[in-house]
Amino acid sequence: MTRPLTEPPGGVLMWLIVALELVTFAMVFTLIGVLRMQQPALFHAGQAALSSTVGLVFTLLLITSGLLAAEAVHAYRLTRTHRAQRFLFAAIALGLAFVAFKLHDTAGHLAAGHRLGVDDFWDAYFLGTGFHLAHVLVGLVLLSVVAFRLHRARPPELETVAAVALFWHLCDLAWFFLFPLFFARA
Repeated sequence: MTRPLTEPPGGVLMWLIVALELVTFAMVFTLIGVLRMQQPALFHAGQAALSSTVGLVFTLLLITSGLLAAEAVHAYRLTRTHRAQRFLFAAIALGLAFVAFKLHDTAGHLAAGHRLGVDDFWDAYFLGTGFHLAHVLVGLVLLSVVAFRLHRARPPELETVAAVALFWHLCDLAWFFLFPLFFARA
């Protein structure tokens, strides 16, 4: 059965929210890109304090978590509720690992004297990745709510599960821009 364009997976409202978030993230990415072009030496020095391995770990955690969320939607669509719930819990676990790793990494940078107000690179880094982290935390709450509701007498609609996975993929997409802006050496 084909779905009309007026009924996208996850619902029109979620797609509007995601579109608004993408526009907001695009403004953040543009600002970071402009700063990077205007102050290449400062960005190069800041990037030297970042570990590309850490950036890769962040990326792998998010991509794998996103894959698990997509598999949960697929399993739920096939009415395999227990399997969908396991996929969601696994996605949540990797999302929590991302948060823990991000907090640990941030603590290391703060201990090294890298903080807001030091220079434009660290301002951009902490504000850009902090904005992303806020979205990851919201996504984790949404994933958790859906995962725990799967076995209730009235489980969530497939559209709700798909909408939450869509929001989670927004976090992946945002990171795909943050990673090269901060971790790719020019």
